[in-house]
Amino acid sequence: MGDCCCKEKEPDETIYTPTSTPAVSAMIDNRVRIPRLVDPKIVDQLVLEMLTVAASRVDTDEESPVPLVKLHVIADKEEGWIQMVTSMVNVIPLENPFGPTAISILLDDCPLPSKESVIKVTRIYGLSAERATTGEVNTRVERNICVALGCIAEKLVGPNSMAILTNDTLEYLLAFLTPNSPPSVTLFALIALEKYAHTTENKLTIKNRLEEFDEHPLLRLEKFADSDNYLWRQVGFCANWLLDNLFIVEGRKLSYEIVDMSGINALLNCHDVSEYLQISSNGLEARCDSYSFESVRCTFQVDSGCWYYESIIITSGVMQIGWATKNSHFLNDEGYGIGDDMYSLSYDGCRKLVWYNAKPTKVNHVPAWRPGDVLGCLIDLNTKEVIFSLNGQQISICNEIFETTKYGFFAAASFMAYQQCRFNFGYEPFKFPPTDRKFSAFNDFGELTDEQKKVIPRRIYLEQLRCSSVKEDSCTLCFDDTACCILEPCGHRGFCSVCTSQLKDCPMCRADILNVKRENT
Repeated sequence: MGDCCCKEKEPDETIYTPTSTPAVSAMIDNRVRIPRLVDPKIVDQLVLEMLTVAASRVDTDEESPVPLVKLHVIADKEEGWIQMVTSMVNVIPLENPFGPTAISILLDDCPLPSKESVIKVTRIYGLSAERATTGEVNTRVERNICVALGCIAEKLVGPNSMAILTNDTLEYLLAFLTPNSPPSVTLFALIALEKYAHTTENKLTIKNRLEEFDEHPLLRLEKFADSDNYLWRQVGFCANWLLDNLFIVEGRKLSYEIVDMSGINALLNCHDVSEYLQISSNGLEARCDSYSFESVRCTFQVDSGCWYYESIIITSGVMQIGWATKNSHFLNDEGYGIGDDMYSLSYDGCRKLVWYNAKPTKVNHVPAWRPGDVLGCLIDLNTKEVIFSLNGQQISICNEIFETTKYGFFAAASFMAYQQCRFNFGYEPFKFPPTDRKFSAFNDFGELTDEQKKVIPRRIYLEQLRCSSVKEDSCTLCFDDTACCILEPCGHRGFCSVCTSQLKDCPMCRADILNVKRENT
């Protein structure tokens, strides 16, 4: 896709802007002209159909949907890629929870653009600080631009990412880092800056520019992390995570150093999590801004009795929340999460599906979840039942998982892109506790050392690993726990139980793992 547009012989024509959005027309830079390859209304329709695809697709192995295939063909040429991106920006609605996901799917699946194509799009929309601060901001268009910029930056890591982060684009994103901006735009401006910062040179450029403000924008925004407004809460979460992990401010203590963990005895396990999931410093809130399907288990295991926890829904998109054992695999790049194997069970309140062994069961008698809703998750190992409820209303009773697993359950969840959820393992009073049976809460029985309660930034954790001495019997994958497992039938060893729980194939010979045996048995 590196061919320059000037090689094409078709006559130039101004890019299409839907007549239904005249405000967008006024913002388009009329000096930029591109060839028209396909009727713009057809491209718009295909883009809108991707919203339905994102909402209904439940099988990662199924063939690519027709709209995605057609858009892939259109985007195979540079001018077609530009046309597809501008269509996404112009027509993806603000209120649809699958809007950002649809943009991510399209940009991830379609061919890589050239840096010239990306810069041309930024010029089409005249990105600059002035655009973001003068006149009436079109929240939908600006949100979609920020989503697209973040997705593109994630794909073009390296020298190309440096080239596409022009001064105008950077100033455009920074201009939205204010409490006076629409929170949905501020949120995705933050995410876009994070994606650009995957390239070290960009990270330094952004960090230096942030420090030039009279008041550091992220220090203002992180104060929203506990907001009851769920959009601003996401902004606060992302700003806090960026300050702890990427844009370090001198003199500011990291969140894990100051958070009060004295009453928290069960939390999300930062050592039993897939790579790109972001966890709050108190270990009770998680967020995914990666296109992959990120998963996590909690620190507390249940083997008998009746247990309950709640999840406060922050975003209304696809999350699969429920229960999993150590045998459940986190295959984030392949789209497999909690509920996609025999050792886990989950509920997805966006699509209203109960998941077990990668097979969904439709639930029709409850509405789709919304920000602020509370998902209740109960497991009763005495009666062999898993019960999900939404705001106290029972959703489903499931027992299939007990055919393969009798004990060793953890609270667990998987997140699609741009999703966030807060967990209550009993640290706070439950909002909708079960009334038909006695139950226990993890926080009342969990025991964690002060060290185990620390949710340290990943960069610090990796640095500690590099500086630590490795014991001879350490796991050859994580170098953290003791190697105690033998993979069968291949017989390879040298792995800890945590790592083997996330393996599907032997990392040495690629043979299927049919069983895992402990060294001392």
